[in-house]
Amino acid sequence: MTHPEDPMVIAGDLGGTNFRLALVNRQGDILVREAGPTPSSPSPDEFVDCLAVAMGRLAAKTGREATAVAAVGLGVPGRVIPREGVIVFSPNLAVLNGLHLGPGLAARLSCPVVLENDANLFTLGEHWLGAGVGVATLLGLTLGTGVGGGLILNERLWSGSYGTAAEIGHLTIDPLGSVCHCGNQGCLETLASANWTVAWVKERLAAGADSCLRPLGEESPERLTAKEIFRAAQEGDVLAQGAFTRVGRALGQAIAGVVHLLGVPRVVIGGNFAQAWDQFISPLQLELGRRLTMFPVERLTIVPAALGDNAGLLGAARLAWSLTEGKEPVSRCRPGVPS
Repeated sequence: MTHPEDPMVIAGDLGGTNFRLALVNRQGDILVREAGPTPSSPSPDEFVDCLAVAMGRLAAKTGREATAVAAVGLGVPGRVIPREGVIVFSPNLAVLNGLHLGPGLAARLSCPVVLENDANLFTLGEHWLGAGVGVATLLGLTLGTGVGGGLILNERLWSGSYGTAAEIGHLTIDPLGSVCHCGNQGCLETLASANWTVAWVKERLAAGADSCLRPLGEESPERLTAKEIFRAAQEGDVLAQGAFTRVGRALGQAIAGVVHLLGVPRVVIGGNFAQAWDQFISPLQLELGRRLTMFPVERLTIVPAALGDNAGLLGAARLAWSLTEGKEPVSRCRPGVPS
């Protein structure tokens, strides 16, 4: 049983639209939560103030002061420099670009703060308490607006040089494919994410493809979402099923590349778009069967995430607890320095 005096950390998951916070104990139990819309177009100082106030409000729900928090772990969308608490680039939150969010929050809350990429923390959470428990090496994949990735190598999250490891969403799958928002051409993200899948279906409808989605696409194109495509695929619509076959094949190609490079024996897939698991897993497995020539395909397990929306929060909590113990569960390769 958790007592009010027990130590706790704040875990945060910062998204382009909303943010979520939770108080988490050492065992990974979520005690209380706080959520709200991500501040829209504030100044950097206002953004930090807003988060700090929300975190103080969260602590107050337990009848304690924010200073009772042992540490804060925060997942952010984009590239970060965790050691410095700096967000280098966030594609959906321009106010975060170059923001020293870690030091700013630490000064306001009087406790250590650590940042990490949100997909990395999804993977760390699943490794701690979810579908990756007991597995020393695994790949985590998040399917949503984009495609995110995280790597656990020998029990530790691997962030690599400049904190850019595991960006599987930007592996080139189709060299002649669509130009990704990152500037590269034919990224996995352009083939296997929700937004790009919707765009592909709309292109096929515009080209005359037959589908039960056509009336919706013509009357209310804004309502033609990934969820509607999934529903149509479940009902046997050929175009919708083809969209998920495309997703599965692209994922299979990318996963095969990672497995050939690193020998990863388990892949955990989560995110909102992963709810279409039953539609893309068969083509994914078929593609792996064709692509995996140097790794025994029967030794590779592809599993759905077990923690749902809590994976990122629990990964942030795991990182925060490790910070208080001096046992950071992350392997980082500093540029120019052998790791």
